[in-house]
Amino acid sequence: MLLTQYLDSIANTQDEARFLQELEKIKGPFSQMSQVPLVGKMFTALAALGECESIEGFKESCHYGSLEGWDIYVNLDSGMFSIYPGPEQRKKLFKILGIAAAGLLVLGLLCSHMKNHRD
Repeated sequence: MLLTQYLDSIANTQDEARFLQELEKIKGPFSQMSQVPLVGKMFTALAALGECESIEGFKESCHYGSLEGWDIYVNLDSGMFSIYPGPEQRKKLFKILGIAAAGLLVLGLLCSHMKNHRD
């Protein structure tokens, strides 16, 4: 489920309070992860969400947009949740990986070609 959809579904419910409590517990590591390229904005947003009193208040912050496109799996009974790239982000990741793999292949072929012409 998209993280933003999940937040909408639990707004103004008991699950909202439980989810925000779980975020509060781990906001320290989220703050540390804010420096990581590509995902830093999402961790900054999660840390900010953990400091908010409500999801509705968080939606008005500048951080809400950083959570768009991310998926979430939640089991609040065990206090666990997982956040991972959504479908659009996975497509972008696969494109980047494909371009990198093609670049490495071309580089390998060029090196092989150059080596054969030296001999």
